Amino acid sequence: MTLPPWVWGGDPTRLLAECRYRFWVDGDARQVQPEEAYLQRAPDLVRAFDIAGPFVREPRFERLAEFQERIPPPQPAELQEVLDRRLTRAEETGDLLDVINFERLALYATGVDELPARARHVQGLLAGSELDNDSGVTPFSAAGVHAVEVDPALIHRLKIPSVWVRLEHDQRLQSGDLSHVVGDGLSKPAFVSAAGLYSGVYMLDAYVAPLLGALAPAVWGFSVVRTFGPLIFTFGRGIAGSQGDASEFLQLLSGPGADRPSTVPDLHPAASGTAIRWWAERLNRLFGVLSDLSVFTNSDGDYKADKHLQALLTVEQVFRRTASMQLAHRDSNGRLTLMFSVLDSIQRLNGWDLITMFSASHAESVLAELEDSLGGPEGEILLPMARRAVGSLRGMQAGFFLRRQLGSEEVELLLGDRTKRLSVEQAAAQYMKLLRDATHGHGGQGRTAGQTSALLAHHDGDVPHDIGLLAYLYLLDSLVHTDRVRRCLYGGGR
Repeated sequence: MTLPPWVWGGDPTRLLAECRYRFWVDGDARQVQPEEAYLQRAPDLVRAFDIAGPFVREPRFERLAEFQERIPPPQPAELQEVLDRRLTRAEETGDLLDVINFERLALYATGVDELPARARHVQGLLAGSELDNDSGVTPFSAAGVHAVEVDPALIHRLKIPSVWVRLEHDQRLQSGDLSHVVGDGLSKPAFVSAAGLYSGVYMLDAYVAPLLGALAPAVWGFSVVRTFGPLIFTFGRGIAGSQGDASEFLQLLSGPGADRPSTVPDLHPAASGTAIRWWAERLNRLFGVLSDLSVFTNSDGDYKADKHLQALLTVEQVFRRTASMQLAHRDSNGRLTLMFSVLDSIQRLNGWDLITMFSASHAESVLAELEDSLGGPEGEILLPMARRAVGSLRGMQAGFFLRRQLGSEEVELLLGDRTKRLSVEQAAAQYMKLLRDATHGHGGQGRTAGQTSALLAHHDGDVPHDIGLLAYLYLLDSLVHTDRVRRCLYGGGR
């Protein structure tokens, strides 16, 4: 890559050092390699710490004061007013959710020096909470506290594509003229190209959201935003995350949602901590790929900032929309549409087409491999949603009512003067593809029009609510196979 001499205050090699890249001069350019690749070891960009919980012999709350905040948490003018309002409500109702609403905001606003005491207080509240007043039953006695830290080097690495993309589209910068990007009069920082579309990496909130939603509609923990990374409090068990009836007026306007009761799983005391550590390590590997400039090169090995930036946007889009899909417990249409969007995007990470991902046998093989990889307590949190996804894909096959009435083993599609025979699995995959295409409107044209009409005739249109969880299944698979993500993103230098 070529480094402009004005980068990083006129010291471009210091930028590479802050990114923990090794580099050497090659003519007018520099050869650049991540430190972990140079040393042939795993990256060290995302780290998880157990602060307190059932398997922490001595709580380490003081460790929280050692984390380096990149910036002080923003303190809006109305923050104290909101805190007071939440505290009053928590004191009036005594409801656990109201208490957590207050404590989450208080933890966000607390300075890092006072964070240990506040976190200890909240963990004590959870561990001592009774199921009913004066019942003596404390269901959250295994409550834990965990921290996930983002290394500053990762933030520097992922800022590079925004800087280089602006450079490529700003002729004045290319010529070395910085007059329009320096000074106190700028309304925004100079290098924010698409920054809002991958802002979730700065505090990892977007990237831990699918982890915390893995048991939805049950809940097993919550996070607090900090600039060093998320602070996660776990209940030590799953709890119901929704009420059967509307819990707020807006939910009176909702459409079709979950079509069957959900269960709240019992958890091994070690499940929460092991799931957080597993997820953090997989994020560490994933960001090792996403911050390796060699992945985003052409066939000559030249760094392509646009390729890098678009990959970052794609990955964050997958994580954010997967989390939104998990939360759509009351909205089957929203969940289904979000799943289609995730699978459209995730093809860039796994190389599979939609028909493959909609095939039940393929989904089952993906699940079987995940079950082999997640054989410890972490699987109690990470696997149930993946299993529900595969079960729902099998359930789609039951909708081919015409086959049953005709007594046929296959789905026989009449296409003019010929008959096309599909296995039930193939027909279900094609039907899912039909629904995905219909996000742009029903009514196929050309060579697919006949098959579209035939599939609509054969299936009763009953789509399981949990079919949207396929988004989570394939996200989890991509976290396991980060080497495959690397190959797909590089794409042979295309």
